[in-house]
Amino acid sequence: MLIGITLGDPSGIGPEIILKSAVNLIKYRDLYIFGSSRVLKKTANDLKLTKQYRLLKNRIIDCVDYIEFNYGRPNINTGKVAIQSIDCSLKSVCDIIVTAPIVKEVITRSLPGFIGHTEYYAKYHDVHDFAMIGIHHDKRIMLLTTHQPLRHAINKIQPAMIVSKLRLFDHGLKKYFKIENPIIAVSALNPHAFEFSLGEDEEIAEAVLIARRQGINAKGPYAADSIYQRRYDGFLTMYHDQAMIFLKSRKDGLNFTLGLPRIRLSPLYGAALDIAGKNIAENSGLIKAVRTGILLYKNARNYES
Repeated sequence: MLIGITLGDPSGIGPEIILKSAVNLIKYRDLYIFGSSRVLKKTANDLKLTKQYRLLKNRIIDCVDYIEFNYGRPNINTGKVAIQSIDCSLKSVCDIIVTAPIVKEVITRSLPGFIGHTEYYAKYHDVHDFAMIGIHHDKRIMLLTTHQPLRHAINKIQPAMIVSKLRLFDHGLKKYFKIENPIIAVSALNPHAFEFSLGEDEEIAEAVLIARRQGINAKGPYAADSIYQRRYDGFLTMYHDQAMIFLKSRKDGLNFTLGLPRIRLSPLYGAALDIAGKNIAENSGLIKAVRTGILLYKNARNYES
């Protein structure tokens, strides 16, 4: 079981949270960091984390360019380093990859069309049936649509797509979360569900019925503002913020890419440029991602055998 961690954007909190997690990370014999010894050493010196750097230095795979960088000030070069680290992880044979935060805006300057980790990893593996799942304790929340304008997302909410995602989710809950007969709640699009619908929520209800006929135990659609008060094994939301407002208001939420041939997770916080370089970033999400990745990997192996 090989575990890889990407560097993230050097100007953000990625290197800091990796260093702060050193004591926990070295417990895993086959865990490596795809990055730069010099970047991590500079961060360690600046933030007085040299002891942590010494623990990790033999786990660093130097595979990115060294650049001069300033905390909180990403640029095209820090974006290139972030992508180089991601590419190293993709070319590796790691079973589990945990990605540190990046700054998408600077990556797109050298890589037009870049959307995010989820889509980038799926494209590399030539996977078309994939989804972003947010995890917080017993809440597992799939996004039907991800990073796109809301107007575009609404146009994609069609019964066939909903049924396809429910089928993927049902299988994923069995394989990775050891839930034999998962029950999935589906969110409505409009406030109060059907009350303000112009036909969209009726289409979602149609998709739920189709999925149920195919043996998927789906329920709803339910109003998104109260759906997480319900106890279900999984939740399918229609667009990004229906999931992320809940997930990002909790500590240590995770982002899991379902549908890849390996486990890929990340903490649900960004590069936090406003606090980068101040040695106040919280690293528990990174440790949680590694531990959860190991659990999902073991569950998947047991399921397949």
